[in-house]
Amino acid sequence: MTTFLDALLAFPTAIFTILLGVVLAYWLCVIIGAAGIDMLDGDVDLEGGAKAVSGAFEGGAKATSGLLEGGAKAVGGHDVGHAGHSHLHDAEAATGLLAALGFGGIPVTVSVSLVVFLSWSLSLLGGQATHSALSILPSWLVSTGLGLACATVGTVVGGLAVRPLRPIFIAKRAPGRDALMGRVCTISSGSVTAKDGHATFDDGAAGLILNVFCDKPNELKRGQPALILGYDAERGVYEVEPVDWLLPQEMEQLRDPLKAAAVARARSQR
Repeated sequence: MTTFLDALLAFPTAIFTILLGVVLAYWLCVIIGAAGIDMLDGDVDLEGGAKAVSGAFEGGAKATSGLLEGGAKAVGGHDVGHAGHSHLHDAEAATGLLAALGFGGIPVTVSVSLVVFLSWSLSLLGGQATHSALSILPSWLVSTGLGLACATVGTVVGGLAVRPLRPIFIAKRAPGRDALMGRVCTISSGSVTAKDGHATFDDGAAGLILNVFCDKPNELKRGQPALILGYDAERGVYEVEPVDWLLPQEMEQLRDPLKAAAVARARSQR
């Protein structure tokens, strides 16, 4: 038991032990519902890109970024727009690198947890043997090299291991309001007036329920298709009109989302 504890607290295993403790605490929070599996994923759609290899690495990256930004401002002064562009470029570069390692499409928390566990396991199992084999070298040098090697191998092996899990985390996002313009929905209410009405839209998943209206007199009723012309943000409703009001050439254009949106804009201005 003492030997095992000594191995856990020896450098560099001690670093991975601390990180593993953080990971275990996080997953405990996930189990009890206090945290989400995608809590580290950014607002930018990064097909599973990760922001860091671990929480410690993420904090270090932020600190380094802050120092570099402060130094840049002191030397020449950069405007906010340039800084924002720089951050976006850095995020895209990091995403491309981590995606190349195999973490594309995988939540950051899952990727980080696996890398930390693998690095910890390699360090724990290979620490004593490595020090024995390289006893002629300084202990600190062997430990440092072992830590870097474990982190590198853990990242590469983790990237290979999570690839089969990618389909599990693919989620279909509901189309935005602008994306619905020119699309065809199905009326679910008995009628559609200038004040209210309801419709459903098949988004390929659970479907969307829409509040709709039509300013012009119409005969829309339950089960009939309708063209979505736009969205009234103040009222929170979509403007629609019967599909049978469309010209034959306009009906053909509904197959192309861009042409359908153009048709919807043209008809909404009439």
